[in-house]
Amino acid sequence: MKHHITHRAATALLCAATTVIITGCSPDGTEADTESTASTARTTHPFDSMTPEQIGNQASDAVKNVTSMRVTGKASSDGRQVEVDLTMDVRGSCNGTIGTSQGTVQIIKSDSLVYAKAKEDFWRATFNRGMAAEQAEEMVALFTGRWIKPPKMMSETLGRICDGFDTLIETMSPAYDGNATREADATVGGRPAAVLTERTTTETTTVYIAKEGKPYLLRTKVAGGNEPGDLTFTDHDKPVDTTPPPADQILDPTTLR
Repeated sequence: MKHHITHRAATALLCAATTVIITGCSPDGTEADTESTASTARTTHPFDSMTPEQIGNQASDAVKNVTSMRVTGKASSDGRQVEVDLTMDVRGSCNGTIGTSQGTVQIIKSDSLVYAKAKEDFWRATFNRGMAAEQAEEMVALFTGRWIKPPKMMSETLGRICDGFDTLIETMSPAYDGNATREADATVGGRPAAVLTERTTTETTTVYIAKEGKPYLLRTKVAGGNEPGDLTFTDHDKPVDTTPPPADQILDPTTLR
């Protein structure tokens, strides 16, 4: 398989998260635990007459028409790690969390409306840029643990986390090049899956492809090497819950002096 789904997906998600936490913001948990289990009993299935490349290409084709999906797990890119539990759709809506070493943010986005909630490490990394230390700490104390309806600039930047669905789909639809092997079947989140593996001298890439329903990619894992990761993909085509937090739990910073 000429791809590293975990690496490429991690890169896309890291770019979004890093932009938010490091460069963009200014004052103006899960089914990832799905673990492959003992191989399921082999029964007659269309995959059984296919090569690993044909199975992989079916998964690549299936995911191109997905309208929404939940991504959970951890992945690394360029020495940085992202941890994600995020449901996204083609319209840029999302609900979930994404975090790096700089902090974790919980976000709900529907159209241009964004709500965010984070712990103090995230807000400290945000406000320490361009603010006096005392003022930054005041903002950290005010924002920590509360749902925020961000001002326009921050809202647009946070919203970028949710705008990478198309890029994510592209990373999940690679071309398979003849180097994959099929392993014993497994289950992911209770769903039977065909397992394809590609090995190099330093790492092993394993993908799990649904055998029931559409042949969606359910999980991808990279072990060893410089960019290990483990991502699970669920809730294909299910609506994203963009219900806003209760009004009495939302702070609107534009009302503050």
